[in-house]
Amino acid sequence: MIGKRRLLAELAILGGLILVLAALGPFGSYATPLGPRLLHWALYLVTGYIFFRPVIAAGSALARQTGMSRRIAIAVACVFGAFPTSIIFVFVAAGPTWRSVTGADLASAYLQTLIVGATVTIVQLLAGRSAVPADAAPGPSAAPLPDSQPTTAVDATEEALPALLDQLPPHLRGPILCLENEDHYVRVHTAQGSALVLIRMRDAVAQLEGQGARVHRSWWVARRALAGAVRQDRNWKLRLVDGREVPVARASVPDLRAQGWLGDEPPAA
Repeated sequence: MIGKRRLLAELAILGGLILVLAALGPFGSYATPLGPRLLHWALYLVTGYIFFRPVIAAGSALARQTGMSRRIAIAVACVFGAFPTSIIFVFVAAGPTWRSVTGADLASAYLQTLIVGATVTIVQLLAGRSAVPADAAPGPSAAPLPDSQPTTAVDATEEALPALLDQLPPHLRGPILCLENEDHYVRVHTAQGSALVLIRMRDAVAQLEGQGARVHRSWWVARRALAGAVRQDRNWKLRLVDGREVPVARASVPDLRAQGWLGDEPPAA
């Protein structure tokens, strides 16, 4: 669920881009009077915003599944996302004369849609930097878990409760299963849930030294959270106690195998 602060930031940046494009009149739109030109770019950018809003989530999922860089995965998602968007836009704009749409019209619409979609995606990334998500806000100092805390698959020990948990909401504080890098944030996955923390990945990993391993440029996994390993052709994934599967970078395979992470049984704590 998108936070209200981030949504307002995205809409503010989007409104500014509409005004800039209406003033510049790219793609030959400068020949259109200002009023219709402003309406054209407003409809185009708002439509692009609606269709491209899921692109970052799709790119993040692609990066997790393939192990590629998140920025490259988002760019790939933009390239594919522009196809259906441009087709819908050009045929809707043609209306009753849709039979007259040519391949050149589709190619031109695709290029414009890709540019607009990439712009919308950049808007989301900029808004993500300027507006700290609600679940990334630091909470009060961590308190010891009460005796009534439900038992989880990962033992809650002093070693498993680093200072990083001080920045999580109280109801999410508990044994850390893994860390996931998301641009300037780290998503901390605990036995109780997950939340974003504004911290560099290497700084978060440093707080957990000796408790796990950096298995991918975007992932750190706690040793105690490991339930097993799955091999798919040349690629490996770690299966955690919560059912999550985390990709393993090929460069990390020799070290993880030497430490027993890729065996039939999880490594000893």
